[in-house]
Amino acid sequence: MSTPDTRNPCIKVCRFDSAGTCLGCLRTRSEVKHWKRLSDDTKAAIVGRLRALGLEEPRADRKKTAKRLKKLDRKIRKLEAKLGTLRAERADLAPPPALDAAD
Repeated sequence: MSTPDTRNPCIKVCRFDSAGTCLGCLRTRSEVKHWKRLSDDTKAAIVGRLRALGLEEPRADRKKTAKRLKKLDRKIRKLEAKLGTLRAERADLAPPPALDAAD
């Protein structure tokens, strides 16, 4: 008899969509939160469901993808902050609307 696969499928993305499904491992919020307390049979059932959903990509590849996503999210946040600063600076330099109409 083989041992069921009960490894934690987490890849450290841990972002949830509006339905409460993790974008990294495709588990529900409840499954993620209670993973350590679930029985081995329940864990094996969840892992089986994830495989049926197409989570066949090797764990190392999923981790690499997750790492890249986190890096891109950081870059996007930095760029959005910079863009906000530049927009504020531009607004300070722009002439008031009344001056534009007079010209």
